[in-house]
Amino acid sequence: MSMTELKVSFPTEKLDALRFFMDKKQQTVEQELKDYLDKTYEKLVPAQVREYVESRMEQASAQQPEPEQAPAARERPMRQTRRQREQAAAESSSAPEAQTEAEGPAEQESQGMTMSM
Repeated sequence: MSMTELKVSFPTEKLDALRFFMDKKQQTVEQELKDYLDKTYEKLVPAQVREYVESRMEQASAQQPEPEQAPAARERPMRQTRRQREQAAAESSSAPEAQTEAEGPAEQESQGMTMSM
């Protein structure tokens, strides 16, 4: 996912005071601004457009090899589109019928590893 850096002018004295009091609450100006932008995005951008944007972001991240992530970041599941959920449900419902005893556990572990466009 590509990122864009925003520049905002703000009086230095006010920023110093804001950082002083945010430090006491273990908060940062940058994180507060990011949270505000995320909330504003969800409030103003229609759900269908957000779903489209998120699917494009997922496609872009799938095409690029991801750098090693922290364990906490890997535990959080990615949001799935409706099509992905439907495909997963279809695969899981047909998988037990298709599996034979000859296939064994190795075949079962590889289910859900296919990708289609």
